[in-house]
Amino acid sequence: MVALRPADLRDALGFLREAEGVTGPDPFPSELLDRLRELVPCDFVTFCELDQPSRRELALTGCARAREVDAAAPAEEIDTFWRLKHQHPLCAYQARTGDFAAHKLSDFVTRQQLRQLEIYSEFFRPNGVEYELEVGLPSPPWHTKVVLFDSGSRDFSERDRLLLDLLRPHLVCLYESAKKRRLAAALAAGADASGELIVLDSADQIEFATVSGRQLLRDFCDGADRTSLPHAVADWLVHDHRRSNGDSLPTPGKPLKIDLEHRRLVVTRLPGNDKVLLLAEESVSMGDSKVLSWREWQVLGLVEEGKSNAEIAATLWIAPGTVRAHLEHIYAKLGVHSRTAALARARELKHAETYDESHRSTR
Repeated sequence: MVALRPADLRDALGFLREAEGVTGPDPFPSELLDRLRELVPCDFVTFCELDQPSRRELALTGCARAREVDAAAPAEEIDTFWRLKHQHPLCAYQARTGDFAAHKLSDFVTRQQLRQLEIYSEFFRPNGVEYELEVGLPSPPWHTKVVLFDSGSRDFSERDRLLLDLLRPHLVCLYESAKKRRLAAALAAGADASGELIVLDSADQIEFATVSGRQLLRDFCDGADRTSLPHAVADWLVHDHRRSNGDSLPTPGKPLKIDLEHRRLVVTRLPGNDKVLLLAEESVSMGDSKVLSWREWQVLGLVEEGKSNAEIAATLWIAPGTVRAHLEHIYAKLGVHSRTAALARARELKHAETYDESHRSTR
């Protein structure tokens, strides 16, 4: 039976003492991953935090050697990973079981079996990876947080696995401590800002919100709860991250504006900290307000795509009756009686709005 030696325990305590001195926003800065690489000998150590449904990299920190390799990596490498992720033995096991204890590739496949997989030829081999050991923080399957150890020359030992399982609860504490530091920094940065504060975590979930901020979200948006952003704000953030925009969303870098009768909610990012949102309410005159609400524009956009009421309901996670109600409001506001007429009138409004904005900018 394998057991850790006194020297292993001394090295682990030394790592934890060093980790206590970390003061920045990252739970595992590069220098701390260098120390982990000394504890568990390998070529690279990486901390990776992923938003699985949107295939988005929330955090990626590597040891010094990993950073050198990443700098030279082709841009399409991350696309290759997402395309072939289902073949990754460790990722597949974690998604199936929710078990993020320390596991090796060789726990699930032989070296020969691994080399027969497309992910080996397209992802592992180009990165010089023949062996991998992963240990993860407790996470839901849609938001994973994993420390990866990669080697091209030796498989990992049971001693390595035992050491990481021993350190795993402490890695969780390091992650939580970094969250508290980021929250404190965000609150300090937004203390003098004009507007109600919403502080987001790495996955764009609500980590802190003022009482008035939560009330504004409830007043103006569908789907507001204690942890998740309403659909309107979440979609705006995703589009802004990707630097793209849809028909019903402002161009990247512009505030999100949601109208409700004679009131308007304006959502902006705090300059210098994109994890802090500022919410402000404005009064608007009838002539200045948008004809349709954000949700009505969204429904109309799906109508333009040719979707039926049932398909729109499934896409937006609302009841078909709610879709019918939205369409009735759209028809009434636009003064029309059919989908085709509503689409034509909406195009006229967008054209007029674009003209007005360009005309004002030239004055």
